[in-house]
Amino acid sequence: MFDSVTLAAVADELNEKIVRGRVQEIVQLDALSFGMEIYSQHRRHYLFLTAHPEDARVHLVSGKLRGSGEAPAPLVLLLRKYVENAFLDSLVQPPHERVLRMTFDHAAEGVTNLVIETIGRYSNLILVDAGDQIVDALKRIGPQLNRARVILPKHPYVPPPPQSKIDPSLLTAASLARVLEENRGQPLWQVLVKSVAGVSPLLAHEIAFRIENEAHRGRREQEGTIQAQTAVAVPVLRTLLQLSHAPWQPTVAFEEADERGETESRAPADYAPFLITQCPVVQEFASISAAIEAFYGAVESYAAAKEPLRGALEQARDRLARKRDALTQSLPGAEQVEGLKTKGELVLAYASQVRAGQKSLAAETETGSVEIELNPKLSAIENAQAYFKEYHRAKDALSRVPPLLAAAQAEVDYADQMLSDLELAENRAEMDAVITAAREARLLPGISSRGKRGAKGAPGGPRTVPSSEGFTILVGRNAQQNEEITFQRAEPEDPWLHARNVPGAHVVVLSGGRDVPEPIIQQAAELAAFYSQARSESYADVMVTPRKNVRHLRGGRPGMVTVRSERVLRVSPRSEQDKK
Repeated sequence: MFDSVTLAAVADELNEKIVRGRVQEIVQLDALSFGMEIYSQHRRHYLFLTAHPEDARVHLVSGKLRGSGEAPAPLVLLLRKYVENAFLDSLVQPPHERVLRMTFDHAAEGVTNLVIETIGRYSNLILVDAGDQIVDALKRIGPQLNRARVILPKHPYVPPPPQSKIDPSLLTAASLARVLEENRGQPLWQVLVKSVAGVSPLLAHEIAFRIENEAHRGRREQEGTIQAQTAVAVPVLRTLLQLSHAPWQPTVAFEEADERGETESRAPADYAPFLITQCPVVQEFASISAAIEAFYGAVESYAAAKEPLRGALEQARDRLARKRDALTQSLPGAEQVEGLKTKGELVLAYASQVRAGQKSLAAETETGSVEIELNPKLSAIENAQAYFKEYHRAKDALSRVPPLLAAAQAEVDYADQMLSDLELAENRAEMDAVITAAREARLLPGISSRGKRGAKGAPGGPRTVPSSEGFTILVGRNAQQNEEITFQRAEPEDPWLHARNVPGAHVVVLSGGRDVPEPIIQQAAELAAFYSQARSESYADVMVTPRKNVRHLRGGRPGMVTVRSERVLRVSPRSEQDKK
């Protein structure tokens, strides 16, 4: 999505349209999103900035941005002091980084910088003075979280650590050929992502797609010499330079039409500052900002569509939770059950001493005196029989309720999983998959995202995340895909991962029979944490075990499992985007 190449295109557009403009207004849209009105070249421009971990970005929008009306965050007050009414002097992107530095000159406050870091869950907006000392940040990071990079007022600003990859500006056909030779047998796009700074999976796939369409590529790949790799490297390098620099050709790619040929159900799949030829349905835009706005405008409409579905799922979940809680309350303890039997036996033993209308009985036992409540309307024998009847009822509940309670808890857990799947759904097809599963579980009878009974389309396959050394990590997008990758795609010895005690994706590392290095397990654990309800936490516990230790939950729905012999890793949730 918003990778370093996209940011480069945005930076070019902003330098052309708003540099040397004056900031007229700053508004807060939500906790992590802000807007600036900048007057430049005799017109108003509206700049949108967000540090949201899933879609951090900065770009122009077509309409005026209006504040949320809530109390402004401390950073907004500082921006209004140092940036509002200032002139935007310069706008610079460090090479191949998802970071943008905006320099402002204020008549009263002097020079300040706003650093926008669009790096996944580490995204941030940081206000820095002329001496590169932090004034404040949207997200404060203390030394207990990151000793190497403290983001607090009065601390020096330290840029994000550079990528340990090849600088594209220093890349030659010969050096790229060596990289290809060292990674022979791996897909071209994976080699580019892990080896070259600033190359995202989308860009790498596009390069590979274009190269694969050159008729001479197959013959050259079959040759095993460095010279042959150099011949391959030449068009790869040429395509990389073409796509990662101006002139830009912004596009949005869409999902293909469904089986009935209906185009209105197409969802935006991705956007880029270059023509995405690997997708059959694309739309070109005049600017990268227009493309991004079109993409997120559609995506945000899904967020609005989720609201009634979320409410219905939450109601169903609450109903199931009430049923579970009622069962819990009806479950007596073992001591309570035996106590009823003992009371009945004591009432029989003291029956001769019980008088008509007596309300209680003091009986002596080996452990001391016991006060037993009596029904004054019943005889001693009838009171004893009442205790024995209650004893048998409680004893029956003690054997009957636990399986019912386990089943009720499983239904609550599945409803939680449906809510998690809905939150993680990225397009209409994924939303419809959740709706279908929820309807089959009778959580959403008769409801669909289109207001019609039933749901169309199917989400794409599981997320496929490349890793070093040729391993592939699969991440389920929903409960059905969790079931698929765990019990159909994974081999018994493949590492299986899941965030502990929260709903989320099943994650599998396809090992191909090889030992999986710990760094790959760490990457998979970070993905498992990110694609779970713990994604917004600083840290999350993730279970790791061979897939052979994962079993279907007896009577459970798809994707519901039990696990044994697991170990637990504590990790920071990170998506595949955070690796770029």
